[in-house]
Amino acid sequence: MKYQKLPIIVCFLVACGYLTSAQAQKEKILFVDSYNAGFSWSEGITDGILKGLNIKKDQSGQLDAADSRVELKIIRMDTKRNSSEAFKKKAAERVKLEIDSWQPDLVIASDDNASKYLIVPYFKNADLPIVFCGVNWDGDSSQDSGAEKYGYPFDNVTGMVEITLVDQAFEAIREYAGGERIGVLVPDNISGRKAVQYFRIKLAQNLVQEIYVATFDQWKASFLALQKQVDMLIIASPDGIAGWNDREAKAFVEANASIPSATFGFGGTPYSLVGFTRVPEELGEWSAQTALRILDGADPAEIPITTNKTAKIYLNMELASKLKIRFPIDLIERATFTSEVER
Repeated sequence: MKYQKLPIIVCFLVACGYLTSAQAQKEKILFVDSYNAGFSWSEGITDGILKGLNIKKDQSGQLDAADSRVELKIIRMDTKRNSSEAFKKKAAERVKLEIDSWQPDLVIASDDNASKYLIVPYFKNADLPIVFCGVNWDGDSSQDSGAEKYGYPFDNVTGMVEITLVDQAFEAIREYAGGERIGVLVPDNISGRKAVQYFRIKLAQNLVQEIYVATFDQWKASFLALQKQVDMLIIASPDGIAGWNDREAKAFVEANASIPSATFGFGGTPYSLVGFTRVPEELGEWSAQTALRILDGADPAEIPITTNKTAKIYLNMELASKLKIRFPIDLIERATFTSEVER
C-alpha cells in the first residue's frame, strides 16, 4: 500500500485502519447550484449528477458516496429566490471561499448565475477544471454554441448549453396544421424574449407572429387572435403573467383552441396540445460523466460544448379530442398525459 502521496495525518488514519486507501484518495467534486434545494429544476440536475457519480441519497437528503470513486459536496447560491446583483456577487464570493478552502479536483456548476458571477470572474483559464450545465442558449446564429456570452470555451471549461427542443415539437404538431405559419405567445420578460430569439433562428420564415403579454387578459385576447392568424402556436410557460388563473386558462383554451399548439416548459403543458420539456436529469448526468472523463485525464478544452437532446413528452388528450387529432401510438407510448399530472 502506498501512502507517500497522502498528507501525514491521512497516512496515519489509513495505517490505523480508520480509513481505507481508496477512501483517502477519493477525488473531490464540488457541485455549485445557482439556485436552491427544493426547486424542481435544481433537484433534477442534482439527481442526474448523483446517478452519474454513483452516489445515493437517503430520505433525509444525506449523501452516501461509499460506492462512488469521488467525494461530492453541494453548495447552493440561492439566486432564484434572491435575485439582486449584490446578493449574487456575495453568493459567488462565498463559493469562491469554499473552493479555496476545500480544494476540489473539479467543479460542476449549473445554470447561468454560477457562470456569470463565479466562473468568469474567478476561474477563467485557471488550473481548476470546470463543467457547466444549464446555461441558457443566447447565441446570434445557428452556428453559435450558445455560451459565447460568457466568453466560453475557456481552457479549463466545457459544458452543456440548455436549449428548447423546437425541432422535435414542430414536427410533432406540423402534420395536424393547415399550413406552415407559426405564432408565439410568450410573457413579456427577458426569458420570453430570449426564447423567441432562438425560435427565429430555428423556425426561420415559418415564424410570422410574435406576441408578448404582461397580463392574463392580454394573453386571452392574443390567444384568440392567433387562432385566425397562424396555423400553429407555440405557448410559453405563463410565469410572470399578472393575474394568471390556471383553472380559467385551461377552460379558456379548451373552449377556444382551433389550431395545434406546443410548449417547451412544464408550466405551459395544460394549455398546449403537445409539450416537449427539457429533462434536467440529462444535464446532470452528462456533467457527472464528463467530470469523470476529465478526472481520468481528458482535457476540458478538447471536449466540445454541447446541448441537451432529450425531451419529456406531454400530450393533452382533452385538447386533442376537441381538435379531432389522433396521435400515433409510438408517441402515445412515450408520453405522459397532462390529465395525469398533479399540479
